[in-house]
Amino acid sequence: KELGLIVTLTFFSMLFWAFAQQGGSSISLYIDRFVNRDMFGYTVPTAMFQSINAFAVMLCGVFLAWVVKESVAGNRTVRIWGKFALGLGLMSAGFCILTLSARWSAMYGHSSLPLMVLGLAVMGFAELFIDPVAMSQITRIEIPGVTGVLTGIYMLLSGAIANYLAGVIADQTSQASFDTSGAINYSINAYIEVFDQITWGALACVG
Repeated sequence: KELGLIVTLTFFSMLFWAFAQQGGSSISLYIDRFVNRDMFGYTVPTAMFQSINAFAVMLCGVFLAWVVKESVAGNRTVRIWGKFALGLGLMSAGFCILTLSARWSAMYGHSSLPLMVLGLAVMGFAELFIDPVAMSQITRIEIPGVTGVLTGIYMLLSGAIANYLAGVIADQTSQASFDTSGAINYSINAYIEVFDQITWGALACVG
């Protein structure tokens, strides 16, 4: 029963990270091409958006620690699947915001910076409900030698395999055409479609 639970958690974690790793590929390229990064006369470098994830984890982690402490004190602990569902639900919400951002870009040429920051922050918050939950379940198994093996398998699937799947997903946004001058024109519709599919895919995992 414990092993079955861990296998299921690992599978959904792999899907979660395949979605989350878009931050370093398709999302970064989308920001560079279609987001208005000007702020008070300063153009925010695309790479700086990667720090939003870390800030979201730190700030939301403090809030979450307080919530968990209060829930334990009141004997209202959230079940494992509830935490995982919340993480996937937040990931879906984050990509829903990115889809709205991409649609905004399609209408007006560029999307707003605050909308992008909000979407990335929600996705960063979602991470707090995935790896910590899965790893805590793995370490509860008291069979000698099994914990290390399961940890390695979890890291392989949620790391290497998830990164490969992330690359496959990101490749779907690489639609481009050439204008009469030979310049490359990237299609915003590809980003809308992929972000929307991830939104519904993550939401389907919740169900």
